Amino acid sequence: MFNGTVEGYENFLSFNDIRELLFARESESVVIDCYVNAYLFLPREENPDIFLNFGYVGATLKGYVQSCRDDKSKEQHFDYAFRKLDRAPNEFDLIFSLMHVGTNHWALLVIHIKEKEFHVYDSLRNKDRRDIPQYVEELKRYLKGKHIDADKWPLHYPDPCPQQGSGDDCGIFTCKYMECLARRDIQDLPFSQDDMPYVRAKFALHFIKAYFNAQERS
Repeated sequence: MFNGTVEGYENFLSFNDIRELLFARESESVVIDCYVNAYLFLPREENPDIFLNFGYVGATLKGYVQSCRDDKSKEQHFDYAFRKLDRAPNEFDLIFSLMHVGTNHWALLVIHIKEKEFHVYDSLRNKDRRDIPQYVEELKRYLKGKHIDADKWPLHYPDPCPQQGSGDDCGIFTCKYMECLARRDIQDLPFSQDDMPYVRAKFALHFIKAYFNAQERS
């Protein structure tokens, strides 16, 4: 059903992806990547004034970097992800980096370039996850090579941070964190676990409409 791209981006959703969105399964990286492209980047092009200047380095970067044993391979993965940004890292307000933590959980790392801080939004908050500060240290080393000295930037876990009740909604929570932060709608982060069925249906409908709109214009 969905075997092409949305507006030229390198993501597409299969029928199975849509089904999992609708029936409350755990979201895969392709769903999150496609959400960012179709639900944040495209609306930003149409209404730039309501968005902060944000970038996105993909949902798989942390996993690739932390699976590498040598620094050269890590740098190659960072280079590949950061080359997809449409400007230099220091020209953004925020850079979003999705993090797959543990065995089956998504959390969001926000690099606040202007505020010189790292923020973690985790719908199952656990400040004892050792892989997150380890990943942040890897990022600091990489950013130094991009003329951003982040060595002393603190790592924060901001409040409010809506928490999930279901075991399969972490990916959807990360999408909502990004949506609120990118749109400057950060007052209390206005969503909760009760909103997730509606949010999943809304995402699925948006993806379907975006796909068919792209097909009509091609």
